[in-house]
Amino acid sequence: MTTTTTDAIVIGGGVIGCAIGYYLAKAGVATTILERGEIGMEATNAATGVLSHSYGDPADPYTRLVNTGLSMFHELAPELAEASGVDIELAQCGELQLALNEEQAHYEQAVAAELGWFDNGAQWLDAQKVREMEPLVSENIAGALFMPKVCRVNNQRLSMAYAHSSQRLGATVLEHTEVIGLVRSGMRIRGVRLHSGELSADHVIIAAGPWTASIAEVLGSDVPVRPVRGVNLNLKPISGNINAVVHGGWGLLAPRNDGTVVVGATVEEAGFDNRVTAGAVQSIMNMCELIIPSLRDASLNWALSGLRPGSPDDAPMLGAVPGWQGLHCATGHFRSGILLSAITGKLMAEHITGEEPDLINHFSPARFGRMG
Repeated sequence: MTTTTTDAIVIGGGVIGCAIGYYLAKAGVATTILERGEIGMEATNAATGVLSHSYGDPADPYTRLVNTGLSMFHELAPELAEASGVDIELAQCGELQLALNEEQAHYEQAVAAELGWFDNGAQWLDAQKVREMEPLVSENIAGALFMPKVCRVNNQRLSMAYAHSSQRLGATVLEHTEVIGLVRSGMRIRGVRLHSGELSADHVIIAAGPWTASIAEVLGSDVPVRPVRGVNLNLKPISGNINAVVHGGWGLLAPRNDGTVVVGATVEEAGFDNRVTAGAVQSIMNMCELIIPSLRDASLNWALSGLRPGSPDDAPMLGAVPGWQGLHCATGHFRSGILLSAITGKLMAEHITGEEPDLINHFSPARFGRMG
């Protein structure tokens, strides 16, 4: 059996795995990214690409993670474009959180005031101002909170930008390469087993979304991540488009540079069933018509489904897998994988190189108890 060696192996070529590979390569770590299918074609491909700012307590670890991650994109976008030639289409477009009736309008304003959102840049817009900003929005809305810091990217380009950039820095990216086992020596993981042989490394990082659990399970480790299905549609309006991200009810609408709009996304506990169902499409379109009635006549370009990795507290699991040396995981990002990709990549690279950043400790997999 052929054995080759690298410093770090990343299992999973979604946005999280590719981001980790990029930041490891930036740190000078010889890295190999392994993807059983094609880069970025699972949950990453079916995301909306919205990068939301958090108005939570600045000292709260998750708020810090979100807002640090968002701020990184402003330098990251040109950095990736120069390294990879891929434009991730970053735009600070803001987000309108619509109030669909007067009762909801009063409630949203009260909550925003109580939580200090208005002191941090949020604005309340009455219905007339909302429609001046976004003429396609329904006449029945009662107003909206406007969050100017919210950005968007083309999520379908982001994984490829990370992957190509990591390759430029010396990383190896292998598609259609399935990990069939982990190589262990006592309680240390020393690499992975492939159909073509073994690949040895000092560090193995499992970033395989909801499939992380089954990879860790072969070692008797319980990584409590589950699949949560999300369906998005891409629509081409018959005329015009929105400029900001629009959030109404349970749904999001995010404009794209090509004049289309991504709408969704459902949250479905459906196990590993990755189908786009007729019911999901109908639910999304009902939501769309409530917010932007003219979208009922839009062209449907595509409908995509992805299995997001959910954790027991809907926050990511980052760092060493308890009980094992050389084994790490980065999963559980739920609906925030695109947003948290850069900060995850940076934190995991610092963790692997021995820096042990303070923020990562709050998201250790060990918070759920013994896993190995």
